[in-house]
Amino acid sequence: MIKERRTYQLPEVNRREVLRYAKAQGSSDKETLDCMERAISEITPVIAPRLCFLRAPLELRPPDVAFGGLEIRSHDLCKALKGCTEAIAFAGTIGLDVDRAIAKYSRLSPVMALFCQAIGAERIEALCDAFCDEVRSQNPQMLLKPRFSPGFGDLALDLQKTLTQTLDTTRQIGMSLNGSLLMSPSKSVTAIMGLSPL
Repeated sequence: MIKERRTYQLPEVNRREVLRYAKAQGSSDKETLDCMERAISEITPVIAPRLCFLRAPLELRPPDVAFGGLEIRSHDLCKALKGCTEAIAFAGTIGLDVDRAIAKYSRLSPVMALFCQAIGAERIEALCDAFCDEVRSQNPQMLLKPRFSPGFGDLALDLQKTLTQTLDTTRQIGMSLNGSLLMSPSKSVTAIMGLSPL
């Protein structure tokens, strides 16, 4: 079993994706675009992309999935991991400063708050993509299956607790859960992916 932590240098913000998350695709309104640029210039320097993961041999006994000390019951996860010999559980976050900016602008400027939300969504996806690209490049002989998160299909949302405990996310990357299973920082992700031989 491999258990590690990573920090990442993310690529430049994808403005088209930010506009999509803000539901402002196709907007050419100067005031809107200027607001997006202000939000990007404020948020980008404070983003702290961190990720931790475990990778282990996988055993499928439908509807049960077992790897790295995890025992998970889910028909849908079994289907998603069919043909895989290894699985990866990971958690990633971009830090609390995005939440602070969203909270600040919720009082001052709803449009800026919306763009802070949208940038946060784009950045956490960029972090997940960077990790997936790294896994693919290090395993050219393997196919990486799409990530599957708690709450997808029949995969119970309360699996978040097990994943955050197993990965020790509070200590490793500063990510925790509250009693309602909401992640803090809010722009965080947990997921499971499978690797199958080509």
